[in-house]
Amino acid sequence: MVFMYAAAAFFQRYLYTLREPIDSAGGMAAFGDEMLTLFVFALAMVLTFFLLRLLAQSDRFYTAYAKVLLAVSVTAPISVAVLAAFHRSLLVQDVCGERLWRSPCVFTVMAMSRVLGRRTAKKRLMTWALLIEGGTLIVSVAVFMALAGAHE
Repeated sequence: MVFMYAAAAFFQRYLYTLREPIDSAGGMAAFGDEMLTLFVFALAMVLTFFLLRLLAQSDRFYTAYAKVLLAVSVTAPISVAVLAAFHRSLLVQDVCGERLWRSPCVFTVMAMSRVLGRRTAKKRLMTWALLIEGGTLIVSVAVFMALAGAHE
C-alpha cells in the first residue's frame, strides 16, 4: 500500500509538472517534492521496522544484512571522494549528491537495525557502519559549511 501510494503521489506530481512547467520549477515546488519524499520514507520505515524484527530472528540472514549495511555505508565516503575529484560532471553530481543527500535516511535505517540486532558480532558490524555513515555525514556538513563561509 505504501508503494502504491508513493507511485500515485509521484505520478500525480509528474503530471502537474507536465501541465504547469513554470509553476513546478520553483523552490516551493522542490520543497514540496522533498516533503513528499520524506513522508513516503516515514511510511516505509513502519514496514521496515517490522521486517527488521522478523529478520533479526534469523542469525544467517541478519549476518548477511549486517554485511550489506557495512558495504552500503562505505559508499558514502566513496561518494564524497568521487564528488571531490569529478565535481564538474553533472552525472557525478547527481549520483553522488543524491547518495549524500539521502545519508540521514540511510543513517536512520542503520540505527534502527543496530537497535534491533541481537548478537554482538552483528551489532559490531552495524556499529562500524553507523560510524562510517555518521562520520561521513558530519564531515560533509562541516566541509559544506566551511566552503559556504569562505564564499562570503
